[in-house]
Amino acid sequence: MEQIVVLPEELKALIAIAVTFAVTQALKWLSAQLKFDLSGYSAQVAAALVGAVLVFFHAAASNVPAEFAPIVNQVLVLVVVILGAKGLYKSFNFPKG
Repeated sequence: MEQIVVLPEELKALIAIAVTFAVTQALKWLSAQLKFDLSGYSAQVAAALVGAVLVFFHAAASNVPAEFAPIVNQVLVLVVVILGAKGLYKSFNFPKG
């Protein structure tokens, strides 16, 4: 049975958030440069780009050999855990030292 690399749902959500943020900021900057309001298009552009980015990640993951798929899956889960821990740390004001 062939193993495949699956992006964790949390990582997909993080990619969607990052792309949406970048698109929104880019459209705000472009609106300021053109002096024309483009804010209504951010959702449509972000949705298209999120789909394209996820297709790119799935295409890249499909090149992983089957014997390395479980390792890559665990590394992706580790990335999600590390980013989640960093976000949790940033959301609370832990005392330094």
